[in-house]
Amino acid sequence: MCEVQTSLRAYFLLIILLCLNILNMLDRTLVIAFGPQIVEDLQLSDTQFGLLTGFVFNTFYCFFGLIMGTLADRVNRTRLIALGLLLWSGLTAVSGAAKNFYHIGMARLFVGIGESVMTPSAMSMMADVFEAEKRGLAASIYYLGLPFGAGAAFFIAGFLGPVIGWRNCFYLLG
Repeated sequence: MCEVQTSLRAYFLLIILLCLNILNMLDRTLVIAFGPQIVEDLQLSDTQFGLLTGFVFNTFYCFFGLIMGTLADRVNRTRLIALGLLLWSGLTAVSGAAKNFYHIGMARLFVGIGESVMTPSAMSMMADVFEAEKRGLAASIYYLGLPFGAGAAFFIAGFLGPVIGWRNCFYLLG
């Protein structure tokens, strides 16, 4: 009986982590999905847009991912994820208020830092609750968040974007 409860709790945690990973990827991809509108509105060059969607986000996401992985081994992972979620969601909303490249660049930099919390903490939490034989399945379910989140970003850009605009989509998701 206790084993079934532990297993159900583990899968419940996995569903929560999957939903957070979907949101993580959705927020990350939203800039790309609204690329033409953002470039036109903020009058960005191709270089600036490339920096925004590549170098600025990815550099800080990767660097802070190492730090967050270390933190995930030392602090309460649930609180760390909550802090990261607060940071990346808040800065997603701030991205919608951007007036130029520097505003949106700084916002996306901090979105990258906030999002870097998610995967190291989630993998560590899943390793705590899933036996070794089921960790591969748990990880594969967790990583379904990548295509679902990216797809949701383009769905939002295609359906909500024309109705409420790119800025309001960022506010709404934030």
